[in-house]
Amino acid sequence: MQENSKDEYLKIAKEYLLNEYGDIVQIFEDHISETDDTFCFHYQSKKFFETLKFEHQFVGQGPLFILKRSKRIIPYGSATGEKAGLIKIINQLNKERLIRVYYKDYDIWDGKYDLIINKVEDEACGLEDVIIENLVSVLLKHKIWKANQYDSDNPNAYYYTEKELKETLIKSPLILKKPFCKNLEDLLVDLINTNMYLDWTLSEVK
Repeated sequence: MQENSKDEYLKIAKEYLLNEYGDIVQIFEDHISETDDTFCFHYQSKKFFETLKFEHQFVGQGPLFILKRSKRIIPYGSATGEKAGLIKIINQLNKERLIRVYYKDYDIWDGKYDLIINKVEDEACGLEDVIIENLVSVLLKHKIWKANQYDSDNPNAYYYTEKELKETLIKSPLILKKPFCKNLEDLLVDLINTNMYLDWTLSEVK
């Protein structure tokens, strides 16, 4: 299958900017960067292109990335340069690829999920206690809170304790309702890296 051309992504970028700002901006078409996963565009006011005067420049906008696979648009502000933005995107894409080994439709950008960790059972190998200890260690690291009791004024009061986590994992599945941690993708990566055979799944929140 032939890959989409740069012109197709340029069209997407132009349509996005037209919707966001109106017909007053222009892309630097001679300075479009491409990687395996992205195209990166920079833009300025049309008036700046005409006059090249500093006072006609926009202030605050940064690079505009488009993901090749999904055509998702990721804009950054001026505080994030092209290299920094690209590093952030690649880090997210790599996490998404890893998590998709276990949950093929995982969307790191917009997806909203509950996490279900099934009861830990490994009686044949006698490793149940070790698995639970390692799992609880990861969960405590990510400060899991009880979403239905979360209080933004006092979140520490609603974190799961080590005892609560252990008791639940021994007796039944641990069902974590969104929101339950700061960065789900980092938690999932840690779960995968510490126990690739752990029985967990995600439930998409509509």
